[in-house]
Amino acid sequence: MSSHRPWASLLQRLVGVLFWVVVVWGPTVALAQDRILEQSFWTDTTGSASFEQARSATYVPYTGVLSKGFSRDVQWVRLKIDGVQPGVTDKLVLRIRPVFLDQITLFDPLEQDPGRASRTTGDRTPFATTEFESLNHAFVIPAHQAPRHVWLRLSTSSTQLMHVEALSQREMLREEHALWLAYSALLAVLFSCLLWVFISWLQDRDPVNGVFVLRQSVLLVYTACYLGYHRVLFDGVLSSQHQDLFYSWALLVSTTLTFLFEYRLLHEYAISRWGRSVLRTGLAASLLVLVLMLVGRSDWALPLNTLLVGLGMLSMFVISVFIRPRAPAEALALGHYLLPKRAIAAYYGLAVTLLAVTIMPSLGLIQGTLISIYGVLLYGLLSGLVMTSLLIVRSRQMERLRREQANHLFLSREQLAIETRRRQDQSQLLNMLMHELKTPLAVIDLAMKDRATTDKAQSYVGRAIDNMKSILNRCVQTDRLVERPFEAQAQRFDLARQLQQWVQDNPQAEGRMTLQIAPAAPVETDLQCVQIITSNLIENALKYGDPQQPVQVTLQPHTHADGRSGWSLQVCNAPGVAGLPDTDKVFAKYYRSAAAQRQSGTGLGLFLSHNLAQQIGAELRYQPTDTHICLELWLPT
Repeated sequence: MSSHRPWASLLQRLVGVLFWVVVVWGPTVALAQDRILEQSFWTDTTGSASFEQARSATYVPYTGVLSKGFSRDVQWVRLKIDGVQPGVTDKLVLRIRPVFLDQITLFDPLEQDPGRASRTTGDRTPFATTEFESLNHAFVIPAHQAPRHVWLRLSTSSTQLMHVEALSQREMLREEHALWLAYSALLAVLFSCLLWVFISWLQDRDPVNGVFVLRQSVLLVYTACYLGYHRVLFDGVLSSQHQDLFYSWALLVSTTLTFLFEYRLLHEYAISRWGRSVLRTGLAASLLVLVLMLVGRSDWALPLNTLLVGLGMLSMFVISVFIRPRAPAEALALGHYLLPKRAIAAYYGLAVTLLAVTIMPSLGLIQGTLISIYGVLLYGLLSGLVMTSLLIVRSRQMERLRREQANHLFLSREQLAIETRRRQDQSQLLNMLMHELKTPLAVIDLAMKDRATTDKAQSYVGRAIDNMKSILNRCVQTDRLVERPFEAQAQRFDLARQLQQWVQDNPQAEGRMTLQIAPAAPVETDLQCVQIITSNLIENALKYGDPQQPVQVTLQPHTHADGRSGWSLQVCNAPGVAGLPDTDKVFAKYYRSAAAQRQSGTGLGLFLSHNLAQQIGAELRYQPTDTHICLELWLPT
């Protein structure tokens, strides 16, 4: 996988999200006609003002979203609603967002029934009593031909962030259907992010992916609550107060898990001491917020949590700018793939930008807009998509690193095994040479000391030198076969004629060989390899066979078990003092039976012959009979 493809995939996902925001979310914002002409507010610092007092108070105009931050004061909002032409509609719906507002009371002078002079909604009001079934809060009010005023009283322990619209019932239905579609798509995307990383976690059990899955699960629950689904699902199961408490806990736990995830992600990088201190402080502060909520101080926990999210994300952005990637060798040793610094900094920059449009109005620092209400959702959506893409890229790269490490470890073990076998072979070779050359050297030394050299002594010296040459020649041939690449040189020749020549050239074969050879045996293979194999078989039979019994050499046509035609060269001898070899070890390197130790040898002849036969496509087999040791070489024609 090329290095640029993961980021191209990430870009495609982000383009898809922007398309979704423009095509799906955009129309839901500007689909209907809002009939509110003016908005203004008055702050009741006592919290006990009556409607008549509020009606006569001096109001401050505002536009967009009421943004008064966290305050114990009560806010009165005066709305001037446009008139409606006769026959258009007789009812209007006041839609109020967001859903986490505790208590909103409506005061409408057109209400004729004194018992309905004020009505209440909010997340502490049962969903079953809502006047218009919606995920948001709503009041149904009568339409009027002339513009008029209505008043809303807002009292909440959460941030005083409120957006109000006046829509016809038909427009309200269209808006709600569009919002349900957008909300469903949002939750589906968040669940997809969760599922993708969860599948990766099942494969690699990466702690970062595991914490993200946990964080994304709680974030999904919190998002559903933010959209108002908990009021529908828990209606009749939990009281309104417990639903509100559930929402608050989902918010705070989501924040804590977010800090835990960011801490775990950035912990893999080389961070300065102050950066690590900031991360630990943020994590500790999020736990403190949970403790405050646990002891019932939600009035402290909620504003502190909002402030903590803003400062925490801003701090993480600064830390990401100054992080230092670990050295490749160190990262490889830790088994981590570190995401590029630019990608991490871009992620936190996006998070800070999206949260700023929500947190600052929530704290009452700037005037909010409709984006301020949905900013937290955009943060969850875009940050979730970006981080999911980054984690998937990270998981794939870590899997590649694990495969490379596994391959490197396998190759290291193989190399170690090869070196171990080589040292063992060298040790065996040295022991064999010391043992086998000791006797010929002793013979030569004795002959040199005996000044009256006789023909018999000279023959002993000659045989000792021949034995030494044979031993060294076998070692050289074996080294060439094992240590160097082998390339067979095929040529056409008559094996029968060559065999007769090789027997004649062997002085030890005189008077001890019985030949049964076909008149002609044409083969096409490596002549030198066949000569080495044949010479080893004959010399082995002559050396270890019964000197009183002839060595039988047979060459005849033979069809292989797989149907291929060829020639069978068989060398048989009666057992000598060395006895019968071990069937399982006859072709093993350095193998010599205990009785064969009396004679000089390397234990390499049959090993070399067996391997050479495999190299040229032949087959060497040990096929003893009741009376003879037989070695058979099959050669293809």
